[in-house]
Amino acid sequence: MTTSPAPAPLPYAVSRRYPHRYAVLDVETTGLDPRRHRVLQIAITQLDVDGRVERRWSSLVDPGVGEGVDPGPVEVHGLTPQKLAGAPSFGQLAGPVAELVAGRVVVAHNAPFDWGFLAAEAKRVGSTLPTRQRLCTVELSRVLQTPSDNFSLAALCSYWGVPQARPHDAEDDVRVLVEVLRHALADAERVGVVLPIRDPYARIPLRKKVRRRWRRLRWKLRKRLIKARRTRDGQRPKSRPLNGHNR
Repeated sequence: MTTSPAPAPLPYAVSRRYPHRYAVLDVETTGLDPRRHRVLQIAITQLDVDGRVERRWSSLVDPGVGEGVDPGPVEVHGLTPQKLAGAPSFGQLAGPVAELVAGRVVVAHNAPFDWGFLAAEAKRVGSTLPTRQRLCTVELSRVLQTPSDNFSLAALCSYWGVPQARPHDAEDDVRVLVEVLRHALADAERVGVVLPIRDPYARIPLRKKVRRRWRRLRWKLRKRLIKARRTRDGQRPKSRPLNGHNR
Protein backbone atom coordinates (compact mmCIF):
# COMPACT_ATOMS: atom_id res chain seq x y z
CA MET A 1 0.00 0.00 0.00
CA THR A 2 1.34 3.43 -0.95
CA THR A 3 0.38 6.76 0.48
CA SER A 4 0.41 10.00 -1.46
CA PRO A 5 2.35 12.92 -0.02
CA ALA A 6 0.46 15.61 1.85
CA PRO A 7 -0.54 18.56 -0.34
CA ALA A 8 1.73 21.58 -0.21
CA PRO A 9 0.45 24.57 1.82
CA LEU A 10 0.83 26.77 -1.27
CA PRO A 11 -0.82 26.02 -4.62
CA TYR A 12 1.57 25.08 -7.41
CA ALA A 13 0.80 28.32 -9.27
CA VAL A 14 1.99 30.35 -6.28
CA SER A 15 5.28 28.50 -5.81
CA ARG A 16 5.90 28.64 -9.56
CA ARG A 17 5.35 32.41 -9.68
CA TYR A 18 7.31 33.07 -6.46
CA PRO A 19 10.04 30.38 -6.31
CA HIS A 20 11.58 31.69 -3.11
CA ARG A 21 12.75 30.07 0.10
CA TYR A 22 11.77 32.12 3.12
CA ALA A 23 13.06 32.82 6.62
CA VAL A 24 10.08 34.14 8.58
CA LEU A 25 11.23 35.89 11.74
CA ASP A 26 10.25 38.02 14.68
CA VAL A 27 12.13 39.66 17.54
CA GLU A 28 11.15 41.03 20.93
CA THR A 29 13.23 43.95 22.14
CA THR A 30 13.94 46.24 25.08
CA GLY A 31 12.68 49.26 23.13
CA LEU A 32 12.29 50.83 19.71
CA ASP A 33 15.76 52.13 18.79
CA PRO A 34 18.23 49.48 17.54
CA ARG A 35 21.12 51.84 18.26
CA ARG A 36 20.31 51.93 21.99
CA HIS A 37 18.02 48.98 22.68
CA ARG A 38 18.64 45.26 22.47
CA VAL A 39 17.07 42.01 21.27
CA LEU A 40 15.53 39.75 23.94
CA GLN A 41 14.00 36.95 21.86
CA ILE A 42 14.38 35.68 18.29
CA ALA A 43 12.22 33.19 16.43
CA ILE A 44 12.85 32.03 12.84
CA THR A 45 10.94 29.52 10.72
CA GLN A 46 12.31 28.39 7.38
CA LEU A 47 9.86 27.67 4.54
CA ASP A 48 10.56 25.98 1.22
CA VAL A 49 9.17 27.23 -2.11
CA ASP A 50 5.94 25.27 -1.53
CA GLY A 51 5.36 26.96 1.82
CA ARG A 52 6.25 23.88 3.85
CA VAL A 53 8.07 24.33 7.16
CA GLU A 54 11.67 23.14 6.91
CA ARG A 55 12.88 24.20 10.33
CA ARG A 56 11.68 26.07 13.39
CA TRP A 57 14.16 27.76 15.71
CA SER A 58 13.89 30.21 18.58
CA SER A 59 15.90 31.45 21.53
CA LEU A 60 15.82 33.95 24.34
CA VAL A 61 18.71 36.41 24.28
CA ASP A 62 20.45 37.86 27.30
CA PRO A 63 21.23 41.50 26.45
CA GLY A 64 23.28 41.90 29.61
CA VAL A 65 20.68 41.94 32.38
CA GLY A 66 23.43 40.95 34.81
CA GLU A 67 25.19 44.20 33.88
CA GLY A 68 22.06 46.23 34.48
CA VAL A 69 20.48 46.27 31.02
CA ASP A 70 16.78 47.08 31.41
CA PRO A 71 14.53 44.51 29.62
CA GLY A 72 12.12 47.31 28.82
CA PRO A 73 8.32 46.88 28.59
CA VAL A 74 7.95 43.61 30.52
CA GLU A 75 4.18 44.16 30.59
CA VAL A 76 4.21 43.75 26.80
CA HIS A 77 6.65 40.90 26.11
CA GLY A 78 6.73 39.26 29.57
CA LEU A 79 10.50 38.76 29.46
CA THR A 80 11.71 39.47 32.98
CA PRO A 81 15.37 39.47 34.05
CA GLN A 82 14.68 36.13 35.76
CA LYS A 83 13.50 34.56 32.49
CA LEU A 84 16.48 35.96 30.58
CA ALA A 85 19.07 34.86 33.13
CA GLY A 86 21.23 32.11 31.67
CA ALA A 87 20.10 32.74 28.07
CA PRO A 88 22.86 32.99 25.45
CA SER A 89 24.14 36.36 24.29
CA PHE A 90 23.60 37.41 20.69
CA GLY A 91 27.29 36.75 20.05
CA GLN A 92 26.65 33.09 20.80
CA LEU A 93 23.63 33.06 18.47
CA ALA A 94 25.07 35.05 15.55
CA GLY A 95 26.23 31.90 13.73
CA PRO A 96 22.88 30.04 13.88
CA VAL A 97 20.95 33.19 12.94
CA ALA A 98 23.17 33.80 9.92
CA GLU A 99 22.79 30.17 8.85
CA LEU A 100 18.99 30.34 9.12
CA VAL A 101 18.60 33.45 6.94
CA ALA A 102 21.43 32.81 4.45
CA GLY A 103 20.26 33.13 0.86
CA ARG A 104 16.59 33.33 1.79
CA VAL A 105 13.95 36.02 1.58
CA VAL A 106 13.70 37.34 5.15
CA VAL A 107 10.03 37.93 6.00
CA ALA A 108 8.82 39.97 8.97
CA HIS A 109 5.87 42.12 9.93
CA ASN A 110 7.17 45.68 9.81
CA ALA A 111 10.40 44.19 8.48
CA PRO A 112 12.60 47.31 8.82
CA PHE A 113 12.10 47.08 12.61
CA ASP A 114 13.07 43.41 13.00
CA TRP A 115 15.85 43.64 10.42
CA GLY A 116 17.21 46.80 11.98
CA PHE A 117 17.55 45.15 15.38
CA LEU A 118 19.11 41.93 14.07
CA ALA A 119 21.50 43.84 11.81
CA ALA A 120 22.53 46.09 14.72
CA GLU A 121 23.13 43.09 16.98
CA ALA A 122 25.14 41.37 14.24
CA LYS A 123 27.24 44.50 13.70
CA ARG A 124 28.06 44.67 17.41
CA VAL A 125 29.68 41.22 17.23
CA GLY A 126 31.34 41.76 13.84
CA SER A 127 28.84 39.69 11.87
CA THR A 128 26.29 40.30 9.09
CA LEU A 129 23.00 38.84 7.93
CA PRO A 130 23.87 37.01 4.68
CA THR A 131 20.87 37.85 2.51
CA ARG A 132 19.99 40.68 0.15
CA GLN A 133 16.23 40.04 0.11
CA ARG A 134 13.66 41.26 2.60
CA LEU A 135 9.87 41.15 2.42
CA CYS A 136 7.61 43.14 4.74
CA THR A 137 4.12 41.71 5.21
CA VAL A 138 2.81 45.17 6.16
CA GLU A 139 3.99 46.54 2.80
CA LEU A 140 2.69 43.46 0.96
CA SER A 141 -0.73 43.84 2.59
CA ARG A 142 -0.84 47.49 1.53
CA VAL A 143 0.08 46.55 -2.04
CA LEU A 144 -2.69 43.93 -2.04
CA GLN A 145 -5.13 46.39 -0.41
CA THR A 146 -6.13 43.63 1.97
CA PRO A 147 -9.59 44.62 3.29
CA SER A 148 -8.77 44.17 6.98
CA ASP A 149 -9.43 46.80 9.64
CA ASN A 150 -5.79 47.85 9.37
CA PHE A 151 -2.46 46.21 8.55
CA SER A 152 -1.48 45.19 12.07
CA LEU A 153 -0.63 41.54 12.59
CA ALA A 154 -3.66 41.13 14.84
CA ALA A 155 -6.00 42.61 12.21
CA LEU A 156 -4.60 40.41 9.44
CA CYS A 157 -4.91 37.34 11.66
CA SER A 158 -8.53 38.24 12.33
CA TYR A 159 -9.21 38.80 8.62
CA TRP A 160 -7.76 35.44 7.59
CA GLY A 161 -9.00 33.51 10.62
CA VAL A 162 -5.56 32.78 12.08
CA PRO A 163 -5.82 32.35 15.88
CA GLN A 164 -3.21 34.08 18.01
CA ALA A 165 -2.25 32.36 21.27
CA ARG A 166 0.48 34.63 22.70
CA PRO A 167 0.76 38.03 21.00
CA HIS A 168 4.19 39.65 21.48
CA ASP A 169 5.81 36.26 21.97
CA ALA A 170 8.28 35.82 19.10
CA GLU A 171 7.54 32.09 18.66
CA ASP A 172 3.78 32.57 18.39
CA ASP A 173 4.11 35.71 16.27
CA VAL A 174 6.21 33.76 13.76
CA ARG A 175 3.70 30.88 13.80
CA VAL A 176 0.84 33.17 12.83
CA LEU A 177 3.00 35.19 10.42
CA VAL A 178 3.73 32.01 8.46
CA GLU A 179 -0.03 31.59 7.94
CA VAL A 180 -0.47 35.27 7.06
CA LEU A 181 2.36 34.99 4.51
CA ARG A 182 0.77 31.95 2.87
CA HIS A 183 -2.56 33.75 2.52
CA ALA A 184 -0.88 36.89 1.20
CA LEU A 185 1.19 34.97 -1.36
CA ALA A 186 -1.93 33.23 -2.65
CA ASP A 187 -3.70 36.59 -2.99
CA ALA A 188 -0.65 38.11 -4.69
CA GLU A 189 -0.54 35.32 -7.26
CA ARG A 190 -4.26 35.61 -7.95
CA VAL A 191 -4.03 39.32 -8.82
CA GLY A 192 -0.58 39.10 -10.41
CA VAL A 193 1.34 41.28 -7.96
CA VAL A 194 5.13 41.56 -7.99
CA LEU A 195 6.32 40.94 -4.44
CA PRO A 196 7.86 44.08 -2.88
CA ILE A 197 11.15 42.36 -2.04
CA ARG A 198 13.78 44.90 -1.01
CA ASP A 199 17.54 44.86 -0.66
CA PRO A 200 18.10 45.89 2.98
CA TYR A 201 21.72 46.78 2.26
CA ALA A 202 20.91 49.08 -0.67
CA ARG A 203 21.85 52.71 -0.21
CA ILE A 204 18.81 54.91 0.32
CA PRO A 205 18.79 58.11 -1.79
CA LEU A 206 19.17 61.28 0.25
CA ARG A 207 15.83 62.62 -0.95
CA LYS A 208 14.05 59.50 0.30
CA LYS A 209 15.85 59.71 3.65
CA VAL A 210 14.73 63.32 4.05
CA ARG A 211 11.13 62.38 3.23
CA ARG A 212 11.19 59.55 5.76
CA ARG A 213 12.61 61.79 8.49
CA TRP A 214 10.06 64.48 7.73
CA ARG A 215 7.20 61.95 7.96
CA ARG A 216 8.53 60.70 11.31
CA LEU A 217 8.93 64.24 12.63
CA ARG A 218 5.44 65.17 11.46
CA TRP A 219 4.01 62.05 13.14
CA LYS A 220 5.79 62.87 16.43
CA LEU A 221 4.61 66.47 16.33
CA ARG A 222 1.05 65.32 15.64
CA LYS A 223 1.19 62.94 18.63
CA ARG A 224 2.45 65.71 20.89
CA LEU A 225 -0.29 68.04 19.68
CA ILE A 226 -3.00 65.43 20.33
CA LYS A 227 -1.57 64.73 23.79
CA ALA A 228 -1.46 68.45 24.59
CA ARG A 229 -5.08 68.88 23.50
CA ARG A 230 -6.20 65.93 25.61
CA THR A 231 -4.34 67.30 28.61
CA ARG A 232 -5.90 70.71 28.07
CA ASP A 233 -9.40 69.19 27.81
CA GLY A 234 -8.84 67.06 30.91
CA GLN A 235 -8.71 63.73 29.06
CA ARG A 236 -6.33 61.00 30.12
CA PRO A 237 -3.76 60.34 27.38
CA LYS A 238 -4.04 56.91 25.82
CA SER A 239 -1.00 54.71 26.47
CA ARG A 240 0.46 52.44 23.81
CA PRO A 241 2.74 49.47 24.36
CA LEU A 242 6.37 49.91 23.42
CA ASN A 243 6.72 47.65 20.41
CA GLY A 244 7.66 48.20 16.83
CA HIS A 245 5.52 45.57 15.17
CA ASN A 246 2.44 47.53 14.18
CA ARG A 247 0.30 44.95 15.95
